[in-house]
Amino acid sequence: MRRKSPFFSVALVLACFVTAGFAGYPAPVDDYVNDYASMLNEADRNTIREMLSGFEKKTGVEMAVVAISSVKDYQADADIEKFSTGLFNAWGIGHKEKNNGVLMLVAVNDRKLRIELGAGYDDVYNAVMAKVIERDIIPHFKRGDMSRGVYEGTRGVISSITREVSFFEFYWLHIIVSVLIVVCVLAGLNMIKNGKKGWGFVFFAAAGLLLIFLLKLLASGKSRRGFGGGGSFGGGASGRW
Repeated sequence: MRRKSPFFSVALVLACFVTAGFAGYPAPVDDYVNDYASMLNEADRNTIREMLSGFEKKTGVEMAVVAISSVKDYQADADIEKFSTGLFNAWGIGHKEKNNGVLMLVAVNDRKLRIELGAGYDDVYNAVMAKVIERDIIPHFKRGDMSRGVYEGTRGVISSITREVSFFEFYWLHIIVSVLIVVCVLAGLNMIKNGKKGWGFVFFAAAGLLLIFLLKLLASGKSRRGFGGGGSFGGGASGRW
């Protein structure tokens, strides 16, 4: 029997170690673009890779674009949100000190996508990424031009992160609802003061409903925070077409 080279044994151990490290997820083959679904044309793939490389050199932000056929190919019971967060953390996207990584994940056959953000981003960026998905990606996906959608989405993410985001730009609805709550409470107090208790309670009820709506708005845009380097705790946005 022919004796195997010790280098073969070492390579086998390393291969097993790497595979175990990404159990349930694909292993990365590129720093920026991993197209396991053969979705991107060659020109867009190369352009996106150059864009992301330049983006990292300019800002220090690591961003990866990943396309798969289906989440179910890797995890039978996972949705795209859970899978995206797990993939982000398994790969360790982003720098440990800042947790500023970004992952764009497209599940072609599931007709779903996700932009996952590192734990270092403020909650306001969840709304920013939702806007990128609806404005820059979904229209192209609906026309069947997946490659163009990812290209435009990548441009949108880069543009959104490199410019300063105004708090009021994405929380205008929260502000309006808060003002309406105050108005309803003041109106209710005034009605009760003038002996119109029925109308007063109506305004208080309206204020209560608006408060519930405001709390739901705040909860929908809130991402969790925690310790960890190059990790995500669920911040970002999802879409489907």
